Amino acid sequence: MSVETPAGTEEERLVAEALAQLLDVDLNQLTTFTVLNTTEGWDSVNQMRVLVYLEREAGGPLDYERFMTAETLGDLAGLVADAAGGELS
Repeated sequence: MSVETPAGTEEERLVAEALAQLLDVDLNQLTTFTVLNTTEGWDSVNQMRVLVYLEREAGGPLDYERFMTAETLGDLAGLVADAAGGELS
């Protein structure tokens, strides 16, 4: 049995907050290891809403290919970190 840890980095918290707000899911249930395609509300429309939200917060465009192939909250957090260059707006 694996133990999941709550989102811890600034980027992980940002992604978790975006998912909670835009998908109407419980923030406390989201972890670095949360699988996106099994998260309630994760569909093509909400996926684009999350992309736009994260791009705005990162201050620039995210790598679309990486975004579309991201499997976990942690994958998205890494993408945001790379796009923000360590400086979230």
